[in-house]
Amino acid sequence: MAKVDTSPSRGMRDLLPREVAIRDHMTSVILETYREAGFVKIETPAVEDLDRLIGSGGGENEKLVFKILKRGEKLENATEDSIADLGLRFDLTVPLSRYYAHNFAKLGGSILRSIQIGPVWRAERPQKGRYRQFVQCDIDIIGEATIVAELALISTTLRALGRLGVPSLSLRFNHRALLDQVLDFFGIESEARSGVLIALDKLDKLSQDDVAKLIVDLGVAPETAEALLSQMVALGEGGEVNRERLAKVGIADSVADDLAAIAALAGDGEFKEVNFVFDPKVIRGMGYYTGPIFELSLPQFGFSVGGGGRYDTMLERFGRPAPACGFSIGFERVALYLEESGFDPLLDRNVVHIRLGSPSLFAKAAPIAAKLREAGYVVDFDGSGRKAEALLRGYRKGYEESGRRGVEAFIDFGEDGSINVSRVGGAEEEIEVVRGLVVTNE
Repeated sequence: MAKVDTSPSRGMRDLLPREVAIRDHMTSVILETYREAGFVKIETPAVEDLDRLIGSGGGENEKLVFKILKRGEKLENATEDSIADLGLRFDLTVPLSRYYAHNFAKLGGSILRSIQIGPVWRAERPQKGRYRQFVQCDIDIIGEATIVAELALISTTLRALGRLGVPSLSLRFNHRALLDQVLDFFGIESEARSGVLIALDKLDKLSQDDVAKLIVDLGVAPETAEALLSQMVALGEGGEVNRERLAKVGIADSVADDLAAIAALAGDGEFKEVNFVFDPKVIRGMGYYTGPIFELSLPQFGFSVGGGGRYDTMLERFGRPAPACGFSIGFERVALYLEESGFDPLLDRNVVHIRLGSPSLFAKAAPIAAKLREAGYVVDFDGSGRKAEALLRGYRKGYEESGRRGVEAFIDFGEDGSINVSRVGGAEEEIEVVRGLVVTNE
């Protein structure tokens, strides 16, 4: 018989119990933190109409949509260009915009502070740490036009990551209006702007000369490209918002005010461990951003763990214009950080194993299991018929090898009616607590 390939589809993965436990812990901490700040959890479908996903301003991600073929007679009559009508969502922002427009009346017309945690799909080339299905974790505020929304998003996200134990965060921030106004100042034509922004986004990876060549290839004069790049670097010198420098290249006071408000969060004692950096080179690839934009990173690991910004024009596509902004935690990357840091919620569980000498003893053991669970213990049953001594040795070996820290006990319900409690791991006085709970139920 040929060997069956049981590996997940390319770009997908299975998650082991520890990996799931870490993600459950993250979700619990994040939801509690977000709800404290007035956010409410919503859900949107995994599948959206294709015409809503394409042309949404999602940049390169729109090219990575998993498309769903038409069904039945519609598929038979479809042309090559119209063979698909649905797609899997590539982010949570586009579905949120549709959701808000569709449910506006039910939402009461007030400001919506939403939480979304769920899978998204992108048909990327799989590589280490990058999968075709992954979880996104977003908070968004729709209906608040001022910088107060950005400040709430940033502070709430930083608080959540702090509670998860993610250290030494760096928040780099910029403003899409600043980018537009700098391009205006240097006379960059509208048809070249998208390409120029893409080139500027490479300043952290390529030399200034190489980026200048990319801009010149778009039809920009060499001296203009050189002056633009020099000014972009100068504006962010020291990572501080310098109003005088901004004014020299025509940046509006309102833009400088927004940037200064974000920078002022650094003076909040709650975020003294966070490095706030004004960086004009922060572009962010999504074409739908219209105002402040920001990226959160762990510099020592060399990758981003979050980002977001304002997208005031997104909802116009769905007939319900409203100011909006959001912040997305890099859920999978934070999970990876916790995994590599050795974090394991399963190690701290208090566990009791109950061996049943006979299945008929389940009814007698069930009330004791219920009492233990009420006291906070995880309780499982073993009806395999293996001898108590062998099971106990196996549990003790597993406890020692796994590095568990919680209390672990073993209860043997013998066929002769005897009940014996043994220590697997943890402090002996804690095992006495288990014995006490067992005795009170005999």
